[in-house]
Amino acid sequence: MRGLPLFRALGVFLAVLGLGVGLHFWLKKQESERMNAVSAEVAEAAADIPPIAAVPVVLSFSQKATSVEIRYSGKPVWTAEHPGLQEKCTLQIPFPKEGVELSVSVEFEGEAQGAMRLQLRAPDGTEYDRSLWGARAVEAVIPFP
Repeated sequence: MRGLPLFRALGVFLAVLGLGVGLHFWLKKQESERMNAVSAEVAEAAADIPPIAAVPVVLSFSQKATSVEIRYSGKPVWTAEHPGLQEKCTLQIPFPKEGVELSVSVEFEGEAQGAMRLQLRAPDGTEYDRSLWGARAVEAVIPFP
């Protein structure tokens, strides 16, 4: 048997320890770079989100409605029970240059067909006019490009 087994074991231990320390610092650097890349992606995505804008809306009804609800991205942004024949409101929603899609639900009184007119002024000053027709309960997604 050549050499001392204790010195051989010590040599192997120091070699493994050196590799472990080097691997630790290398992995820590890789994780830091990955986190910086993720932070840059999040910042870029946040820059694409338009700020919240005050969007004035005028709703006109051809007959009395029992309820009306406007949703943006699935969340209610304006509701009214027994609205008048004309209602004005201001929606606080992001309005990108590509436009928005609003989901509108309206319930009319009686069985007769009714209409709702939705007039919207975009933050850039462009005015949009959309209509919604139906009997009793009507639900639609209305685009404003």
